[in-house]
Amino acid sequence: MAVAHGQSSISVDGDIITVKAVGAFNLEGITKTIEQLKLFIEGFGQKEFKLLFDYTEIDGGTPDVFDKINECNIWLNSQNMVAKAVVINSSILLAILESRTPARNSQNAQSFDDTTSAINWLASQ
Repeated sequence: MAVAHGQSSISVDGDIITVKAVGAFNLEGITKTIEQLKLFIEGFGQKEFKLLFDYTEIDGGTPDVFDKINECNIWLNSQNMVAKAVVINSSILLAILESRTPARNSQNAQSFDDTTSAINWLASQ
């Protein structure tokens, strides 16, 4: 069995769920993170929520990580997600994320360079 690479923490503040990702992810690491995220979302029941992904300390991921992220986005599209903000300071990683996860295209999502701007935008949604 492969060891999970990449670390994440998930927290909730009001209707915003924040996922902080750190390091380089493999399939096992992203699967663990997505399973935890789904538990938080299920805890909201049928209430609306917003997502904030903080990727400022991420080093990337294996190709299958992006397939798993796209699967998660397909699932998110069937949930009561109002908006999603991604904080990322690597234009290369953002370009990879956008090209490999087409399920994001139908979401009310924005990318930001800093957390404060992302939270302000989410609050206005």
